[in-house]
Amino acid sequence: MSEKRDVAIIGAGPGGYVSAIRLSQLGKRPCVIDIDEARLGGVCLNEGCVSVKSLISNASKGRDIREMVSRSQEAVSALKSGLKSLFKKNGIEFISGKAKLLPGKKINVSQNGGKSAKIEADNIIIATGSSPNIPQGVIIDGESSITSNEAIKLEKLPKTMLVVGAGAIGVELASLFFRLGTKVTLIEALSRILPFEDEEVSKALARILAKKGMEVLTGRTIEPADKTAFEKILVVTGRKPNIDGLGLEDAGVKTKDGFIACDGKMRTSVKGIYAAGDVLNTPMYAHVAYREGIIAAEDICGVKVEPIDYENVPHVIFSDPEVAGVGLTEIQAKEGGYDIAVSKYFFKANAKAVIGKKDDGFVKIIADKKTRKLLGVHIIGEGATEIIHEFVLAKSAGLTVDAITKMVHAHPTLSEIAGEGAMAVFGKPIHG
Repeated sequence: MSEKRDVAIIGAGPGGYVSAIRLSQLGKRPCVIDIDEARLGGVCLNEGCVSVKSLISNASKGRDIREMVSRSQEAVSALKSGLKSLFKKNGIEFISGKAKLLPGKKINVSQNGGKSAKIEADNIIIATGSSPNIPQGVIIDGESSITSNEAIKLEKLPKTMLVVGAGAIGVELASLFFRLGTKVTLIEALSRILPFEDEEVSKALARILAKKGMEVLTGRTIEPADKTAFEKILVVTGRKPNIDGLGLEDAGVKTKDGFIACDGKMRTSVKGIYAAGDVLNTPMYAHVAYREGIIAAEDICGVKVEPIDYENVPHVIFSDPEVAGVGLTEIQAKEGGYDIAVSKYFFKANAKAVIGKKDDGFVKIIADKKTRKLLGVHIIGEGATEIIHEFVLAKSAGLTVDAITKMVHAHPTLSEIAGEGAMAVFGKPIHG
């Protein structure tokens, strides 16, 4: 006999727990299913966003890595306690076990000791996240060859490290271990690091990292000799959705290109079954999963929802220096047929950046000459991950570059880079 629930959510990560809270706020009684309550917060909290950024914020040469990992785990524990309190406050039930979809909006939950439970729900949200994607032929032993999951829990700092993959995670972890004193070699199979960022930004970061002493190699893949040449090999070559063994086919849920297929309201091919987060072919960011989870929850409750405009979603990288962007790159804008105006404003002209001796980098703004609206903004430099949000709001609201130039930015702040950068698009910045 099945136990009936309003909504059953598979996965306790950003897409799952946020949708559960929103459902509760709207009067539903959801349950969340995951392997163990220790997984509350998902990869983001336990091995990803929060854990990595906690380590980065405390990183400096000579620091005891065990102390740093301990402080990181303290932050994770504090945030997890907060989530548990939110679950209790909102009356959200947590069910431990491995979930598998069955026909008819039913779920089999395999639990410890060979036990199992059947859950039936009016609606289901799939939010099982993603895991490291390991290239064919590469063996991860957890010791000499590791993924990001093991990297953030190392108790001894390696003398040498090969970081395989120069996407966001690879660049962040390479920056982290380099700052701690490890001799880092960062390799990327494609022609440049951060291959999906604006070309000028990715090339600038490569130059800055190399200038600091990191070896950065492009057009290079892992080789047999690397196993003995480096104390640790960190493989960060992307992520894949956790959908294997989930019973999608049995439940009738369709996939496309290895991801769950859904519409802008997060509805899958089966009525009443939704999906959110990394299981979808949308940007693999926790902040995207948050919003997708909210949309799924609100649609279930009959709230009118608007699909996400993914072009207005910011992407941020906590490298050293930071990188952030929103919208089109210069190449994409040209390929899209836009007549563009492009400006670059350098951090060296900003008082706050100079005061803090963090003046590497620039903001690059791409605007439509005809409408004067933002097409894309790309930043490399101190505070880039915060500065970008002024541009996200402006672009989402359809504001012109002129609206940013007319805004008064406090002095001395890094935010002035946004105002001066905007002035540079169709005129001249004061301090440029």
